[in-house]
Amino acid sequence: MMTDQIRSRCVEKDGQLYVGVTSAMKLVRQLLGEPEESYGPPALMKIHCAEGTGCHATCLNWLAFTNGLIPSFTPVPWNPMEHPDEHRWNNVMFNALVGFTEFCDQYKVTPIGIEQEAFSKAYGLVGHVDLFCELTWKGKRKKAVIDLKFVTTLMESHRLQLRCYSKLSGINDAQIGLLYHADRYLGIWRIELVDLTTGLDDVAAVANAARLYAWAEQKGR
Repeated sequence: MMTDQIRSRCVEKDGQLYVGVTSAMKLVRQLLGEPEESYGPPALMKIHCAEGTGCHATCLNWLAFTNGLIPSFTPVPWNPMEHPDEHRWNNVMFNALVGFTEFCDQYKVTPIGIEQEAFSKAYGLVGHVDLFCELTWKGKRKKAVIDLKFVTTLMESHRLQLRCYSKLSGINDAQIGLLYHADRYLGIWRIELVDLTTGLDDVAAVANAARLYAWAEQKGR
C-alpha cells in the first residue's frame, strides 16, 4: 500500500502522472537488496537523515546566494525537535560547507539550476536535481548534473539515480555526471564521475518502477 509520503511525490502535469525519481528508487533499492540510505548505524538513522538534509540545504543555499539567486544566506539552524546536539549540528554544517565551497572554487562551478524540477515524459519521471551547472573539467567548461551525497558509502543506486536525472528535460544536455560525496564530520570530499551513456536498461527499470507507483496512485492505494 502506498503511503501519503509516496503519494506526495507524484505530480500530475498536462494530464500525465509523473513519479518522483526518489520514490521509484525506493522500490529499486528493495529489489537490489540495498539499504534505504547509507547514513551509518541504524540507531542513529534519524539524526543522520536530519544532518544530510541540513547539509544539502546549507550548501545549495550558499551557492544560490553567492550567485545572486537568493537575497541572503545562513546555514540551516539547529532544531532540537529533530536533532539532540546543537554543537554537533553546527560542526556538521560548518564542515559540510567548507568542503562544498572548496569543490565549487576548485571546479569553478556556475549554477544553471539548483533543486530544479524537471520531467521526462518518455520515462514518466519527475525529479528535483540538486545541481545542474557549468564547471571546469580537465581544462574545459562542461555542463554537469551533480547529486550531493552526505552518506557513509556510495551505492549503485546513487549512480543509477544520477543517470535518471540526466534523462529529464532540460537536464539531458549534461555532458558529465558527478556524485559529490562528502564526510560531513571532517569536511573531506571527493567526486565520482558517472558515465551517463551506460545503464540505459537500468534507467528503463526505474521507469517501470515509476509506472507501478503511478498505477497504485491511480487505484487509490
